[in-house]
Amino acid sequence: MSWESFDWKPADGASLGAGASILPLWPMLRSAIGEAISSDAQCPVTVDELTVGHINFGDAPTPLIGSRSFELLGTDRRGAWAALDPAKGNTIGGKPYSAERLGELVLEGMDGAFEQMLGEGLGLGKPIDEPAADSPMLLLRILITTVDNEALALVSAYDEAVAGELSAHIVALQALSSEVAPAPAQAPAPPAQRPQEFKSPAAAAAPARPAAPSPSVSNGLPPSLPANVRNASLPELTAAPTGQPGYNLDLLLGVTLQVAVEIGRTTLPIRDVLALTPGSIIELDKLAGEKVDILINGRPIAQGEVVVVDENFGVRITDVVSRQQRLSPSGR
Repeated sequence: MSWESFDWKPADGASLGAGASILPLWPMLRSAIGEAISSDAQCPVTVDELTVGHINFGDAPTPLIGSRSFELLGTDRRGAWAALDPAKGNTIGGKPYSAERLGELVLEGMDGAFEQMLGEGLGLGKPIDEPAADSPMLLLRILITTVDNEALALVSAYDEAVAGELSAHIVALQALSSEVAPAPAQAPAPPAQRPQEFKSPAAAAAPARPAAPSPSVSNGLPPSLPANVRNASLPELTAAPTGQPGYNLDLLLGVTLQVAVEIGRTTLPIRDVLALTPGSIIELDKLAGEKVDILINGRPIAQGEVVVVDENFGVRITDVVSRQQRLSPSGR
């Protein structure tokens, strides 16, 4: 088996499954990937249509080389691997490229596109360890063509779970964006006549640019309409309904979030930090008995009281911050 003869499928709901939500974003992702590669190679390139495949990591026709890793909110850090189809070339603008470098450029392009479209990037990082040989992988075959007809076929590989995680992440960010977006203002109904909008005598006396002849205006009022013309009566515009954004939030129910309880904070100079020893006491900015803050992925969402459940500490929620605060960029 070779990459050329591999069973590639068109990118659609059947081949991507839970990751089908990324398909509407592919045109912008493809453009961003092309820009990232073009900028690095200083040579215009075109990224063709996407095809999809599935395989176990150890069954790849050629070794999959580790590229950069990424981390979505509420998920584990995931790795990315890449390979070049030997049946195609490996140069862009006369410069040889490795599968590892092209894999990095693909992730960098996607990172910038997600930052622009959704306000949050992929959190790129260093490569991670290879998965087990029997780990199921999602393969994306990206065809790259230059203006000099140089052609490359990059195989970008990810853990099979990434498609669903990325799709859920996109749905969540789009849903939150639609909730916080201000409703469009209602357009005022057009009045039948607005005599005050016509030019004053002083303005009319000023020299004007030559124009085509038009019906005369007398006494500051518009000319009478012909017999076969009447004023249009337009309905008042209303805001579009926002109660049903159309996103399947059920995809988020399996996403795990980190919950932390913060009892207080303080600021210390470096000399005091270096002087800390066992038995040192750090005074916090909270009074004894005051409510503690409950944070989800570092964002405060509630306050509560510390309790003891059997032999473990717990917290009983007493207040929940408003939706507007939870969705604000600062989270406060």
